[in-house]
Amino acid sequence: MGEHVNGIVERWTVDYGDGSSLEPVVIPHAWNQDVSVTFEGPVTYRSTIEVPKTPSKLIFTGVSYAAEVQIEGITVVRHFGIWDAFEVPLEAYCGQAIEITVKVTKNGGATFPVREVASGFLPFVYHTFGGIHGQVLLVDSSTGIVRPHTQTSRAKVEGTRILVDGKPFYVRGLLHWGWYPELGHTNPSEDVIRTEVQKAKDLGFNLVKFCLWVPSHMYLEVLRQEGMEAWIELPLWDPSPDEAKQSAMAEEFERIVRQYRHHENVILWTVGCELSTSTSPQFRQSLTQLVKNLTGSPLVKDNSGGAEMYGGNLAEFGDFYDFHPYCDTQFYPGILDLLLPGPRTSQPVLLGEFNDTDVHRDLPRLAKDLPYWCSTLSELNDQGVRWQYDLPELLSVNRFAQHPGLEGHLALAQSSRSKSLFIRKYVHEAVRSRDPISGYVITGWRDTPVSSSGFFDDWDTPRFTSEECKPWNGPGCIFMIPSRRPPWLHGGNRPGNIDPLNQFVGQVFWKVGVHSDTPLDGGLNWEVSSSSANVVARGSMEFRHVPALHSMQIGEIDWICPMAGKYTLKVEFAGIENQWTVWTSDPWSSTDKSSWATKDPMDVLGFEGDGQTQVLSTRFDDIRPGLFMLTAEGTLAKPFWREAAYEFRSAAFWSQVGFVDEWERWMAISPDRVLSRDWLDSLNVNYEVLMNRIDVRTYQEDPILVQIGDCFVTTIRAFGGLGNQTLGIPKNAAGLDFVRSMSRIISAS
Repeated sequence: MGEHVNGIVERWTVDYGDGSSLEPVVIPHAWNQDVSVTFEGPVTYRSTIEVPKTPSKLIFTGVSYAAEVQIEGITVVRHFGIWDAFEVPLEAYCGQAIEITVKVTKNGGATFPVREVASGFLPFVYHTFGGIHGQVLLVDSSTGIVRPHTQTSRAKVEGTRILVDGKPFYVRGLLHWGWYPELGHTNPSEDVIRTEVQKAKDLGFNLVKFCLWVPSHMYLEVLRQEGMEAWIELPLWDPSPDEAKQSAMAEEFERIVRQYRHHENVILWTVGCELSTSTSPQFRQSLTQLVKNLTGSPLVKDNSGGAEMYGGNLAEFGDFYDFHPYCDTQFYPGILDLLLPGPRTSQPVLLGEFNDTDVHRDLPRLAKDLPYWCSTLSELNDQGVRWQYDLPELLSVNRFAQHPGLEGHLALAQSSRSKSLFIRKYVHEAVRSRDPISGYVITGWRDTPVSSSGFFDDWDTPRFTSEECKPWNGPGCIFMIPSRRPPWLHGGNRPGNIDPLNQFVGQVFWKVGVHSDTPLDGGLNWEVSSSSANVVARGSMEFRHVPALHSMQIGEIDWICPMAGKYTLKVEFAGIENQWTVWTSDPWSSTDKSSWATKDPMDVLGFEGDGQTQVLSTRFDDIRPGLFMLTAEGTLAKPFWREAAYEFRSAAFWSQVGFVDEWERWMAISPDRVLSRDWLDSLNVNYEVLMNRIDVRTYQEDPILVQIGDCFVTTIRAFGGLGNQTLGIPKNAAGLDFVRSMSRIISAS
C-alpha cells in the first residue's frame, strides 16, 4: 500500500525489467547505479493508493523522461518531459484502492536521444538520469499545477540599470547545473537546499542561475525566504535542428513557464544557451515572445551567450545583452570594453556565464574513494555525449593521484587555489569598474566530472571563504583604475596603460574607484605596508557621494616609493574595504642595456642591447648562454590562466628569481603558449624543466621554462604585449625584474 504523508505518495516498488525485482523505493527516486547508466528503460514503478471519496487526482511533479501511467493495467496518461508536472485524474475511482503503474523511459538512449528532447546540460556534465525524481501528490481535484499569476514583475529596467522592488539591483549570480552526484537527480531535500543557499549567500551571491535545468518549487521558495533572486534558463542547448523536435520542446517550455511564472523571485528568463546555428531566428523570437507574454517579465532573452560570441544568425531578441566571456585573464579588460553597448540600444549587459578557473582537484582522494562518475566501468560511467572524459583513466596512472606526497600534490593544490582566487578578484574588479555591465553569473557552483572551477569542491566543501570573496563579490567593490599611458610606437600612439600592480620606484600613482548596489557617502582612507607589515605611507581624502550602480573614481593616491619591493595597498571607503599586493622595481638603466646582446626580429623587446656575452632573443638559433623567449617556432598554443596549474621546479632557481605564486607579477608577463616537447627533444640535449604547466582537466604537462646548461628557453613574455600587458621590457616592471634575475643566474653559471 502506498504511504500518503500530507498527500504525498512516497512508497513505491520498482521493477528494472525482469518482472521479479520488485524493490521498495521512496520517491523522489532515480535508478542511478541500480542498472547500467546506458539503460533507458522502461522501468516500472508501482504503488497502491486509497482514493478519497471526494474527487481527487495525482500530480507528478517530475518524471524523466517519458511516463506512461496506468491504473489497474489501463493506460490513462502519457507524458513526455523531464521538467514539468502533469496530472492524473482519479474521479472515476473515488473510494477505491487502486494500483498505479508508471513505466518510465529516460532520455539519452536510442528512443529519446539527448539532442532531440529538452535534456539540458546535465548529460554533458555526466549523463542522463531516469526515474520519478519529483514528488507524487494526492490532492483535491480543484488543486492545479498552474498557480495564479498577476504578470506584475518585481523587476524593472531603466537603460542599463536593473531595479528590483524599486531599488537598484546588481546581479551577483552563481551558475548551477543541477549536479548532485549523491542523489543522481536534481531534486534535493529542503535541508540540502537551505544549506547550499546559505553557503552561496555567505559568499556574497544574491542570485542563482539555474543553467539549463528547472529546480523544484521548493528551491525557489527557499531562495525567496533567504532574500535571493533566481534566473531560469530553459533547457535548450545544442538541440537537434529538426523543426518537429524543436516544436515539441517549445510545447514543453510553455508548460514549464506556466507552472513557474508565479515565483516572484524569478526575475530573469533565458530561452536557451549558446545556441549557435542550431535554432532559427524565428524560433528564438517566438519563444522569447511567448515567455514575455506568459510572465510579463521585463528581462527575457532568447540566447544566453549570444551569436556575437558563439556564432549563428546575428539577429537576437530580448531585453538585455547576455555574453559568456571565457578568456585568459590578461585579455579580460579589453574583452569587457568590447562588450559594452556604446551607441547600440541601451539595455542591461549581463555576463550570463563567465570567469571559470579550474584548479587542481584532490586526485588522491578521488582515486581512493573512486565515485561512480570516475569509474572506468562503462555501466557506471559511460562517456555518453561528454567531450571531457579524462578522470577515469588518469586516476590510476597520474603521478599526483598515485604518489601525492612525492609529487607535490598539496603544493599544486594550494598554488592553483591562490591563482584561482587572484583571477576571480582581478576580473571582477574590472567588471565592477564598467557600470553598463549590470551583473554577472560565475561558473560555477560545484566541481563536476568535466570541470574543477566550482566554488565548492567534489565533496561540496567551499573552496574560498566569505572574507576572501567579500571585497569583489559583495554589495560594494573598490577597484583600481589604470592610468593611461599610450606608448609611441612606429610613428604613433598605441593603446596602453600603466600597470597598477607593477610600477617603478619613485612616483607610484593609483586611481581608485567604487561601485555599489546602494548609494554611498564617505571619505577614502588608504595605507601602504611593506612586506614586513610596517606601514610606510597613509592618507585620507575628501568626503564624496557615489550614486548606486555607478562606477566612480573616489580618489588618487600619489606615493613616492623609496625602495623596490613587495607592498600591500589597503583602501577603505564608506565601510567597503579592499587590498592588493603591489610591486615596485628599480627603473631601467644603462646596466640593463649592457647586460644583453639582443636579437629582436619581432621588435618587441623595447631596447637594443650592447652586451657581448649573453643573448636575449625572441628566436632560438643555438644553445648558448642566454634567455630565449619564444613566440612561434618550438611552441604550442595554450592559455596561461585558464584550465591550468603550475609547478615551479628547483627551489634554488626560483629563490633567485622570485615569482612563485606571485600572480600579480605573472599578469604582466604571462604567455599564451608552451614549449613543444617534440621540438625540445629534437634538440638532442638534456634539459631540465623549471616551470611546468599542468592542464587540470586532462593533466597533460607542458614546459613553460627549461634550462640547458646556461641557456634558458621559455615562452614567458618579459616584454609583455598580450592584452593589457605593458609592451617592452624597459616599461614592463615585472618583465624587467624577471630578465634581471635571469641575467644574474646566467652570469653566475
